Amino acid sequence: MIVSVDGGCPGVKNVAEGIIGATSMQFPLLMASMGIDAIAEYVENGTKPEPSPGLDFFNTGVELVTDDPVDGIPSISSEEGMAKCWG
Repeated sequence: MIVSVDGGCPGVKNVAEGIIGATSMQFPLLMASMGIDAIAEYVENGTKPEPSPGLDFFNTGVELVTDDPVDGIPSISSEEGMAKCWG
């Protein structure tokens, strides 16, 4: 099985067409807005972002896109992915 990373629209389309089995989708605009929010909070009151629980970074989220889901691994379909993809 071939997979890709970063879930742009071409990768999601490739999942829908059966060219690849899955792609992991990140959300650049959400990342950017969360970054701006963190900057604003730091300027306002000096609070710095904390890492997500159990991680050494702040997790901005990712979704697995596949039309062949596996039990126990959360995922969305390529149709759902096309509604959320970028680029």
